[in-house]
Amino acid sequence: MKLKLKLLWIDIYAVIDWIPYGNTGNKQSSIGGLGGFFTNGMRWKDYLDSLHYSSKPYAEGLRKSILKNKFKFTGSQHQGESINGTPLFADGSVGTFSFRSWGDIMAGIWSEEENENYNYMDFYM
Repeated sequence: MKLKLKLLWIDIYAVIDWIPYGNTGNKQSSIGGLGGFFTNGMRWKDYLDSLHYSSKPYAEGLRKSILKNKFKFTGSQHQGESINGTPLFADGSVGTFSFRSWGDIMAGIWSEEENENYNYMDFYM
């Protein structure tokens, strides 16, 4: 008798949903914080270089979801209740950013994707 095993791979860094900022409750924040450093001429690599090594996989997971969904919203919208603007990762953690740090990650993503010069203020409010 042969047994077949099927392995299930779950990317814990993948964004599985977008929720309102106010619904983050007691969930751990795996990426986010304060920011406001991303200037014209910088690209995604510059953003990644600014992160602690433990946050980099979450940044990549977030980047994939933003590009897939073509999201281009501001830090104000990320924290607001008008849209589901907070990433929920497969491990149950969330990404909670200040307006400026949301601007940093969005500028990093879209500067690279569009080969344009964005800075954090372009996605701040």
